[in-house]
Amino acid sequence: MDKRLNEINYRLSEYSKGHFDGGLEMSEKLDEVDAIMNGINMLGEDLKAITISRDYFNKIFHAVSDMVLIITPSGLIRDLNQAAEQQLDYGKGALSGQPVSVLMKGSIACFRNITRLLKKSDETVSSDSILFTKKGAAIHVRINASNFKDENKKPLILLTASDITFRVKTENLIIRAIIDTQEKERHRLAQDLHDSLSQQLSAIKFYVSSTAEVTKNKTNKDILNQSSKAMGAVIADMRNICFNLMPGTLAEFGLVKAVKEFCHYSLFCKKVNFIIKQNTVLPEMSSELKIDLYRVIQEFITNAIKHGKANRIQIAFAYSRHQLNLQLSDDGCGFDPLNAGKGMGLQNVRSRVKSHDGKLKISSIISKGTRYKIAIPVTNCWL
Repeated sequence: MDKRLNEINYRLSEYSKGHFDGGLEMSEKLDEVDAIMNGINMLGEDLKAITISRDYFNKIFHAVSDMVLIITPSGLIRDLNQAAEQQLDYGKGALSGQPVSVLMKGSIACFRNITRLLKKSDETVSSDSILFTKKGAAIHVRINASNFKDENKKPLILLTASDITFRVKTENLIIRAIIDTQEKERHRLAQDLHDSLSQQLSAIKFYVSSTAEVTKNKTNKDILNQSSKAMGAVIADMRNICFNLMPGTLAEFGLVKAVKEFCHYSLFCKKVNFIIKQNTVLPEMSSELKIDLYRVIQEFITNAIKHGKANRIQIAFAYSRHQLNLQLSDDGCGFDPLNAGKGMGLQNVRSRVKSHDGKLKISSIISKGTRYKIAIPVTNCWL
């Protein structure tokens, strides 16, 4: 038997073990066996190059501190690096083959949006989202996703997720400080108006009314009575301003009662049909959350009447699954959210919701009305 065949079997055996350094030495015959040996040598060189590239990729893959996941277009996790396993608190291989929805608590709207954008362009897609650990802890992440193909040219998605939890918390603290400062100034102004200007106007009205009672001249009496009536209207407006700045009902009786009172005393209460629903008992909320939701409702009602020309406004409160839900809707003329997204009103609404780690979804259709859906986790409430 030709010894070269034994050498071929040995070399192929070594290749199967991942040893590609050695080669076959061809004879001077340069026959068909030597041709086979030459082919095997070339195969060994190719396998060695592929192995080096694969090992190099794996080292980078597991060395980066960001979470890296390789996901199929259908949303299955094909592979992930050590950083992802550690930060998400899953054991080695536990997530392989699992749907990406397990990391998003069943909500994969963000991933679907990423896949939709990647189909349109080969450029990297970025988005902020939340991933959940095995124990349910939320991690705010900045996601960068791009199209990727494996060695068999099958399409995959390479997704990197950077932990931005600290940045988000810092931003929320800054937003919270700004909002609290604004509310303190509102409270101070309302207190000053009530304690000083409102009292002075009431005193002036009393003097005018008293003078009208003792005045015998009919013309002067009518003028004084009209003045007293006008002064009463000014005092009523002043009280409405104080109520809008800082409603006492909010602190004393809660959010729903304050909203009902606001709708009742609204200048448009006779022109607009307000529908307020509360299907469940709401948890006891912090003063900051009550004020923020009240301001959001105020802003929505003002916009619905002033810009939307709404005839019907619905406000629905609900509480379920450790989440406070608020839904606002009107039958007004609607607007384009993309064009109106940079307005100060919507900016303030988003900031107030964001400061409580909440979610805001705005939908509006021209001539069909507007809807806000707000969800606030109960971890920001007092239960």
